[in-house]
Amino acid sequence: MEATEIDNRRTSTRYPVDVQATLSVGDESTEVRLINLSLGGAFIADLDRVEFGTQVQISFRIPTHDEPIEVSAATRWSTEFGVGIQFGSLRAREVWSLNKFFESLSLS
Repeated sequence: MEATEIDNRRTSTRYPVDVQATLSVGDESTEVRLINLSLGGAFIADLDRVEFGTQVQISFRIPTHDEPIEVSAATRWSTEFGVGIQFGSLRAREVWSLNKFFESLSLS
């Protein structure tokens, strides 16, 4: 399957970012870096492989939201380069803030 075919299956556009985050799996937390982000999920760079379907908690800050966004997620794929996660439910205010953040990235 071509990379463009995979990209076309996404329901949300992914935006390139460099956002620090905290990833929690069970009682273990680690600082990570998100290198792309969407309303549906994110790609975490330089993280060891994580088993498909692992439930995680991610917390990150963006300039358009006054407090950290904390959301549960599940791993959907992983490679030697990092891990892709799919978010659970975002609150309406978080969706609004993320959309404003994405708009600011598009204007840059």
